[in-house]
Amino acid sequence: MKHGKKTAGVFANYGFYLACGMSRYLSLKMPRRKTKITVDVNAPEEEIIRQLNEFQPAMLSGYPSNLALLAGYDELSIHPDVVITGGEILTDEIRRKLTAKFGCYVQTHYSCTEAGEIACECPEGHLHINEDWVIVEPVDKDNRPVGFGERSDKVLITNLANYIQPFIRYELTDRVIVHDEPCRCGKVTPWIEIEGRTDDILTFEHGVQIAPMSLYKILEEVKSIRRFQLVQRSVDRLELRMMAEDRDQAFDEAKRGLRAFFESKGLTGVEVRLSDTPPQANQTSGKFKHIYRDFD
Repeated sequence: MKHGKKTAGVFANYGFYLACGMSRYLSLKMPRRKTKITVDVNAPEEEIIRQLNEFQPAMLSGYPSNLALLAGYDELSIHPDVVITGGEILTDEIRRKLTAKFGCYVQTHYSCTEAGEIACECPEGHLHINEDWVIVEPVDKDNRPVGFGERSDKVLITNLANYIQPFIRYELTDRVIVHDEPCRCGKVTPWIEIEGRTDDILTFEHGVQIAPMSLYKILEEVKSIRRFQLVQRSVDRLELRMMAEDRDQAFDEAKRGLRAFFESKGLTGVEVRLSDTPPQANQTSGKFKHIYRDFD
C-alpha cells in the first residue's frame, strides 16, 4: 500500500451493495482524494482492463470468479501489492491463479451488505469472526443452535454497529462450521468455515465465459423474485427456475436484463426459458447453487 495507496474494486457499481455503498460513502467523505475507484463488474472486459491499467491500483478487490476471468487476459498489466476477494468462496485453484498472475498476497473475507465485515482471513487461512461488530449464530433448518465443529444449515447474524437500520438475527443461507479450537496465528476469536456460494463459471459460444456473480446481480435486481436458480442446459440455452408472486412479469423483467447483458458481451443467440421446476438443492450433496452448468 506504500505504492500510492490506490485501491480499485471490480464490483456491481450500482444499488445498495456493501462494496458500492462503501465506495460512494468514501468518495463523498473525501472528494479530493483520487485514491479509490469502483469498476462496474458488468462492463465489457476491455473497458475493465483499460480502467485498471490506467489507475494502477496498489490494492485490487473483487469477486473471485470475475477476477479469475480477468487474470486470463495478457492485456491486464497491473502490479498490486495485495488482492482481496469477497462475495464468493475463494477456491484454492482461483487463489493460485491470482497469485501467479499478480505475484502478490491474495486474501479473502466474509461479509454481506446487511452486516458488513463478518470475518477476515488470517495467515493460517482461517476466517476469524469480527465479534465486536456482529453476532454469528449457526443454526439448523429449524433455527436451533448447532455446536462448535458442526455444520449448520444457515446463519443468523445480528449487526452490533448499525444504529440506523438494525438487523437482528438476519438469515443468511450459507452453511458454516464455527470452530473454537486455537489458531496458530494467535487470534483468540472463533473462526468459521464457509460453504457459501459455489456457483459455476458459464461458457457460451466462441468460448465466452461469464462469471456467475454478474448474472446473480442481474436477477437479484428483479425485486419480485423471492428465489431463483439459473441452469445452463447448452452453450446457448438457459433455464430459469424461480419463485415469484407474478411469475410472468418477473420472468419478462429477468429475461430483458439477461438479454441486454448477453448482447453487451456479443452473445445474441442465448435463449432463456422459464421452468416449472422450483429452485432446489442438489439431491446428493444437499448444496444449493444459484447458477450452474448441467450438460456434457
